[in-house]
Amino acid sequence: MIFRDIDMESRELLNPYFDLVDYEACEYCFNTLYMWQHLYKTGYYIGDGFAVIVAEYEGNTFSILPLAKKEDMPRVIKFVIDYFEKEQKKIYFRGITKEVVDYLKENYPDKFDYTEERDLFDYVYDGDSMRELKGRKNVKKRNHINYFLKEYEGRFEYRLLDENDFDACLKLVEEWTSNKEENGQVDEEMEEELIGIKKLFNSFPVIKDKLKIAGIFIDGKLEAFTMGEYLNPNMALIHIEKANPSIRGLYPYINQQFLVKEFSDVEFVNREEDLGIEGLRKAKLSYHPVKFVEKYTVREV
Repeated sequence: MIFRDIDMESRELLNPYFDLVDYEACEYCFNTLYMWQHLYKTGYYIGDGFAVIVAEYEGNTFSILPLAKKEDMPRVIKFVIDYFEKEQKKIYFRGITKEVVDYLKENYPDKFDYTEERDLFDYVYDGDSMRELKGRKNVKKRNHINYFLKEYEGRFEYRLLDENDFDACLKLVEEWTSNKEENGQVDEEMEEELIGIKKLFNSFPVIKDKLKIAGIFIDGKLEAFTMGEYLNPNMALIHIEKANPSIRGLYPYINQQFLVKEFSDVEFVNREEDLGIEGLRKAKLSYHPVKFVEKYTVREV
């Protein structure tokens, strides 16, 4: 069985298989997999009515949930398990739902260890709440936004971005990273994320039918940008959000406006995981998620 690297040429091949599933996790999106392919060496195999995604983590091959119709899932899960056994590799799944964990426990008793991966849970928010920021729980966010609107009145512009703006985006990421480093908040994934951002920028002519990129300019300078897309008709997925941290209210404002202007119809917003980073967890919890997309790691005993 030959797994091929996920690249732009595989996009049209894989898109119909993403349409077969209703998973709410950020991993089940072509642009997510493509963005991080260089880090996880992500590959795919297309079978009879399904697609299998494999990748590497700490030198070990793993699979995420197959892309298949629900009624085909038992057959396809068996296919993946058989693949690991034929390759004489320990069976290893990541990003697995509770539903599939329960299925594996029932149908493959005593075969696997199961780990709840809290650091990888995706945060899901109510779309209306994020757009409107009503109620006492959001009073701090409204205050920050009101400060921004008053302080920079007549000086800022929100708009969608295109290829002409990407150099300014990369300059902002560079400044954002320097600020993090100066404050001792170095994250080893920042460099990998930058590579992924550049990949999405370079491929934008192909993926702009799905990926939306917007920014906020103050006095003509880009000070914030964000990227997102529809994960499904009912949910927006926010991949990236960067802003000048010294400008009060800028983060909550671009967060809100991106949803108001580009995702006005979604019921839910997935803002991905916190990776166990304390500051990121605090920021994501401050928006009061309505649920988490729980993820489990499954390893052969």
